[in-house]
Amino acid sequence: MKEESISYSILFSIYSDINERADKLLPELLLFSRSRIQKNILNENLSVNGRIILKSSFSKFKKGDEVEFEIDPLEQISAEPEKMELDIVFENEDFLIVDKPPGLVVHPGAGNYRGTLVNGLVYHLGKNGPGKDFRPGLVHRIDKDTSGLLVVAKNEKTFEELQQKFLKHDIEREYIALVSGKMKKIEDTIETWHGRDPFNRLRFSAKVKKGRKAVTHYRVTAEYPHATLVKVTLETGRTHQIRMHMAHTGHPVVNDALYGGISKTSDVKLNKLLKTSGRQLLHAKKLGFNISGEHYSFSSELPGDFLSIISYLDNISGG
Repeated sequence: MKEESISYSILFSIYSDINERADKLLPELLLFSRSRIQKNILNENLSVNGRIILKSSFSKFKKGDEVEFEIDPLEQISAEPEKMELDIVFENEDFLIVDKPPGLVVHPGAGNYRGTLVNGLVYHLGKNGPGKDFRPGLVHRIDKDTSGLLVVAKNEKTFEELQQKFLKHDIEREYIALVSGKMKKIEDTIETWHGRDPFNRLRFSAKVKKGRKAVTHYRVTAEYPHATLVKVTLETGRTHQIRMHMAHTGHPVVNDALYGGISKTSDVKLNKLLKTSGRQLLHAKKLGFNISGEHYSFSSELPGDFLSIISYLDNISGG
C-alpha cells in the first residue's frame, strides 16, 4: 500500500466473527506494519461501530461491525543542512531539547523548504551527532507562531520510547496562554471531540460528529481588563488543541487570527504591542518525562514579545 503524507481513514465491514487481536488482524488486512498499527491504536485512531478502541489486544470483531481506522502520516523528514542559531537547552547522546522562537517553522513543507527548525537540526546533528545523513526524530511539534520547548530524538530507540510516552500521555507539558476576555471558571477541564472544522479546513473544531478525544486542563493565573493569563496542561496532544479548546470556551488565544482571538482593544499602547508581536500568545513552558530510568524536566522563560505584553498588562492592572 502506498504511503501518504497526510492522514486518511479506511472504512470497512466485518463479514464474519473474528477472534484475533486488532494488532494482528489489521496488518494483514491493511498491509501496514504491526508497530504502525499499534501506534495508531494508541493514538485513538481505531473505532468499531463508532466506539474508540484503546487496546491493541482488542479481539471481539463481530459480523456486521463497522470499522474505521485512521492512518497518521509517517514522519518523513528530508531537509538540507542549514546553519542557524538554535537555543538548545539540553543535549545528550539520545535527545536534545530546543527552545523554539515564535515565527520559526518546525518542519519543511510547501513554501517552507529552507529556514525551518529541521534544516537547522540537520546541520547541528551532522556536526555534533551521528552523521551527516542523520534526520532528527521529531517526536512532537508546535505551531510556527507558538514558542517554547520541543524534544528531538537522536536515535531510533529514543524516538520510539518518547513517541510511546506521547501516545500514552505519559509526559508533562505545560503551556502559558493569554486568552481573550475573562474566563468564567478559575480552573476547569475541557474534554471534547477533535476534528477538522467542516467549514474551514485550516481549523479544528469540537463540533464534529466523529473525531478523537481531546482533553485540556487550565488554571487562571492573572486577570486583566482585556484578557486572562492561564496555565494549560495537556492530557492529549491534538493539532491546535489549546487554540481550538480556548476558542471553544469563547476565549480564543489573544492575537490568534485563525480562531478569532482579539488583536485590537481600546488601549492604544496595548494594540501597538499586539501588532508588534503579530502572533498567537501561546508558549510551551515546561516539558518533563522519564526515560532510560532517569527523570528530566525543562522550563522556558516567556519570549520578549509575550513578556512585554504581560508586563504592560500588569502595570495597568496594578499588578
